[in-house]
Amino acid sequence: MKSKILLAIILLLSVIACDTTPETYEGEPNIYAILSADSSFACIMVGKTTSIDDTLTLEPDTIMDTFWYDDTFEVWPEIVFPWNGVSGAQVSLKQGEQSFALTENEDSVGYYYSDSIQLASGQTWELEVTYPTGEEVSAQTTIPGSFEITGFQTDTISTTDTLAWSKSSDAAGYLVKAFVWASWEDEDADTVYIDSAFTYPELLPGDSYSIPLEELDLWGDSLWFWVSALDTNAYDYRYYGEDRWDPDIRVEDYMHIEGAWGVFGSQTVACSQRYVLR
Repeated sequence: MKSKILLAIILLLSVIACDTTPETYEGEPNIYAILSADSSFACIMVGKTTSIDDTLTLEPDTIMDTFWYDDTFEVWPEIVFPWNGVSGAQVSLKQGEQSFALTENEDSVGYYYSDSIQLASGQTWELEVTYPTGEEVSAQTTIPGSFEITGFQTDTISTTDTLAWSKSSDAAGYLVKAFVWASWEDEDADTVYIDSAFTYPELLPGDSYSIPLEELDLWGDSLWFWVSALDTNAYDYRYYGEDRWDPDIRVEDYMHIEGAWGVFGSQTVACSQRYVLR
């Protein structure tokens, strides 16, 4: 009898899934938040997943999101579409005996913040969200330990050098990028031109503590390095999201949020001094 009931439930769910289309898809809870060590500001983005069709009429923005597309879910780890925010949610962050209720930004739907939280390496934070429609979401992150950038003996470097850093405890991986700066003078126009940009970030596993500079596609006159130690949640979200076309990867295995899509993770960032690139 139990097997018959179980079979009936499975068949019912299958029918429901088959009836769902991008036009009828109502969205599911979606969270995006990365806490940063040594900061007093925390922002939790609370929203809903959305049909890919709905995004075509929206302006591109700077937020990661999860979308319904082609009868399946796709994660877009790079910045593509605007955030489908939800207003009126109850959002709190807890650390030990402390609890902080976050305030919704009146100018941005679905953005909840607090500027009175002292975030530090080694802390474990719990997120609790209750949507106005009753859905409950929870997640936990431990902020990776402090570390520092090492490896250069002089202020002048070249692409044959190697960037290195010390180990960060609780880090599942590292995200490495450089901010490059270039200037040149047009004598005919008597004008100095300036250009700057971040290089494409390189994602490395937790047992990697260096990277050859030739892998960072550097240019310009001078630069600064940023190395972010990522917790498991933030690392998995980016690592597996970039391989989202792999049929063996299930998003349920790496989002690490109870009751929602998205990510609640943390990072500790080390920034270098300015170096001259020769």
